[in-house]
Amino acid sequence: MLSESLRIWRGTIAKSAVWSTLIWSIVFVVLFVAILAAVGAGTLASSFYHPTLPGTVPLAPALTGRELAGVAMMYLFGLAAGPFFMAGLYGLLGQAVAEVPVTWKSFWTFSARFYGRAWGSYLFAFLWMLALSIVGGILVAILHVIGGVIAGLLFVSSLPWALRMAGGLFVDRLSWGESFRQMFQGRSYAGLLGGLFLMLIVYAVLIGLSLLLARVSIIGIIVYFIFALFFSVAGPVWGFSLYRAATWQRS
Repeated sequence: MLSESLRIWRGTIAKSAVWSTLIWSIVFVVLFVAILAAVGAGTLASSFYHPTLPGTVPLAPALTGRELAGVAMMYLFGLAAGPFFMAGLYGLLGQAVAEVPVTWKSFWTFSARFYGRAWGSYLFAFLWMLALSIVGGILVAILHVIGGVIAGLLFVSSLPWALRMAGGLFVDRLSWGESFRQMFQGRSYAGLLGGLFLMLIVYAVLIGLSLLLARVSIIGIIVYFIFALFFSVAGPVWGFSLYRAATWQRS
C-alpha cells in the first residue's frame, strides 16, 4: 500500500497546477486583508479593549453601533472565508490525486464547488474533537496521568478515521453521510496509520535540520521556509494518496 501511495504522490506533485495553491494562497490572504481593511479593520483591535479599571490607564472608548457592525462583518467574513479557502485547497489537491484534470484556475472553481464540503469537514472536526475531549476528560479524571497518555493514544489512533473522512469528501466526492460510514472501514487501517507516522517523521527530520541551519546562517532560514512551503502541499497530497491507495485495495 505504501508503494502505491508513493506512486500516486509522485505523480500528483509532478502536476504544475498542484503548486498553484501556493500562489493562490498568497492571493487569497492579500484579498482577505484588503477586504478587512475596506470594512474598517481598525475596529477589530478596539473590540478586544475592556472598560477602564480603577488605577489603570484609560483604554479606548466603547464601540459605536457602526463600529460594532464593522466588527461583526469582519468576524462573519472570516467565518465564511475559511471554508472557501479549504474548499479550494483540498478540492484541487484531492481531485488531482483522483486524477481529475486540474489547471491553475481550478483553485477558485473548487472553492465554490466544494464550499459545502468544507463546512462538512468543519462539522466533522468539531464532533471529532468534542468526542475526544469528553472521553479524554473522563479518562484524566479517573486515571490522571495514565488517562492523559491513553487519551493521547486515542487521538493518534483516530487519525486514519479523520483522513478517510477528508478523502471521502475531497477525493471521492462522497456525501457527508457516505464519508462518515466508510470512515470506519477496518481494512488498511494499519497502512494509513503507518503512512501518517512516516510523513510526520520525515517532516520532523527535515524541518529540524533546517532549523539547525537557520541558527547558523541565513541559508538555513531560506531552507526552512522552502521546506515549510513544500510540505504545505506535499503533506496533504500524501494523506490523500494514502486514502486513494487504501480505497483501491478495498475495491
